[in-house]
Amino acid sequence: MILRSATMFLAVVLALGLAVPAARADVAAAARAFSDGQAAQLDGNYEHAAQSFELAYNIAPSREALRSAVRARQLNGQLPRAATLAQVLAARYADDPVSAKLAADVIAEARLKLARITVTCSPACTLAVGGRAVSLTSAASHVVFTTPGRQALEATFEGDRSATREVPVRAGDDIALSIDPPPVPRPVAGTPAARPAPAPAPPQPRPPGLAPAVAITGGALTLVLATLTVWSGLDTDKAHDAYLASPSDAGWDDGRAKQLRTNLLLGGTAVAGVSTTLIAVFWTRWSGSRRPPPDVAIGRAAGGLTVSLGGRF
Repeated sequence: MILRSATMFLAVVLALGLAVPAARADVAAAARAFSDGQAAQLDGNYEHAAQSFELAYNIAPSREALRSAVRARQLNGQLPRAATLAQVLAARYADDPVSAKLAADVIAEARLKLARITVTCSPACTLAVGGRAVSLTSAASHVVFTTPGRQALEATFEGDRSATREVPVRAGDDIALSIDPPPVPRPVAGTPAARPAPAPAPPQPRPPGLAPAVAITGGALTLVLATLTVWSGLDTDKAHDAYLASPSDAGWDDGRAKQLRTNLLLGGTAVAGVSTTLIAVFWTRWSGSRRPPPDVAIGRAAGGLTVSLGGRF
């Protein structure tokens, strides 16, 4: 129990120790603003003087600052603002004779030329007339004086919510109205996350083997070689007949050369034909078959070569 009491005592002392410098800083700032307002008023800059006095009052409320703001607005010909501040002066410092008399005089003049509007709002709000702020602080009730005509009153509530009312007023009117805050906007429901697109199907592996174009090309080449072989054979026969009719060394050499050419063409045609047949039968992918190509083995044998084929069916 003693420990708890000691802890609370220390907390209070610490809070007071922190509050005193802050309060002194506010008073100092208010004093600077008030002094700035006095200097501006002596220079005849009543607008700047009024703003400085209102700033001093907002920092550290005092009847001197508020009275000075009312007088500066009067001197600057701003009766609506002066009367609005005078209404605050009369409500807060009614027990001060100087403040009460100044407020009563300004309000009496304003009642003949302006309209008085009392606005209540719940919760507390700040008030603007014609787009210009007229309230010193956020409160549940505001009294403002406006010039005759149609006036737009905007009340701003916590959370940046605002509501506007337009009212026609005449000189001497005393209007009371209430402004309610707009409903709190409902949070927008988040859009459901889009489903990820299905992954594309993996490409189907191409079946093993060669394209049919390879076998077709081999067949065309075999046909060309066969045609050349036939032509070469007929040409060789003609050279043979010519040599028999008129034997000569030149005729003999020419016949031997044509015979060699024909033999080479014949061998090439045979090789192309056999290769094309093997490719077409075993290694060509004719209809999407996945049958693996056969195994080919070439080996030496007595007097030549042996070719063996192996596969699965």
